[in-house]
Amino acid sequence: MTKQFSIFLENKPGRLSSIIDLFERNQIKVLAMGIAEAGNYGIVRCILDAPEKAAEVLRDANTAVNLVEVMIIDLKDMYSAVRVLGEKGINIDYAYTMDMGRMVIKVDDDAKARKALSEAGIKTY
Repeated sequence: MTKQFSIFLENKPGRLSSIIDLFERNQIKVLAMGIAEAGNYGIVRCILDAPEKAAEVLRDANTAVNLVEVMIIDLKDMYSAVRVLGEKGINIDYAYTMDMGRMVIKVDDDAKARKALSEAGIKTY
């Protein structure tokens, strides 16, 4: 299972840079990132290479953060995966791409989705 950080930041210049600088100073590598605007705030969703360390660093920086479980699939399996999930009545809440030809997916029922994808021969990370 993969942990995703949802970091809530003021929607103003320099806030994202401050978080990236925080990661860099603490030798935390960003593996995937998606950003959504929500009025005066933004949500930075990211997968980090050191989740325990990142949680501590963000907590120490008084940053509003939420951790959720997400799954990662190979981008080449996207068409099959979304078809299977739709057929099984599993909603994709959001998705974004990452390096290595992979895609991050947040669904409404993680266990059911992993089972359905596994039965269809689609590998999840």
